[in-house]
Amino acid sequence: MTKIIKKQLQEKINNLLEIYQGLKQLQRFKLNDLKENIENIWAVTFGLIAAIEATLDIAQYILAEKGVKSESYGQIPFKLFEEKIINQKFKEEMQKMIGFRNCAIHNYPSLEEEHLYEILQKDVEEFKKFLKIVVKLKV
Repeated sequence: MTKIIKKQLQEKINNLLEIYQGLKQLQRFKLNDLKENIENIWAVTFGLIAAIEATLDIAQYILAEKGVKSESYGQIPFKLFEEKIINQKFKEEMQKMIGFRNCAIHNYPSLEEEHLYEILQKDVEEFKKFLKIVVKLKV
């Protein structure tokens, strides 16, 4: 990995950490905070999308370093699993992340406040787990 690519990867890692910390702060929201204020929904949704995008970008750097290419975001969890970078459980978590991202980006009506609140409260730690995986790789 060249110095420039390492620097870009480190910037993505730092960005994901910063987004994770912001999402942790947003966990103070109660469900009613989302139901009663569209700006809160936007903040949570954008934070989650940004974290997912950063996670996928980092994953692509890691795969590229191993000479592996993915044609789409949907392939990334499978490729990481095949390369033994993540386990089956985390592969499934990444697939859920990608599914959420697609729903949020395309503004599907199935994205309800209850679901968004549940993701905020229960799934944000997956980004921290991913960062720990990346640190162990020593890329």
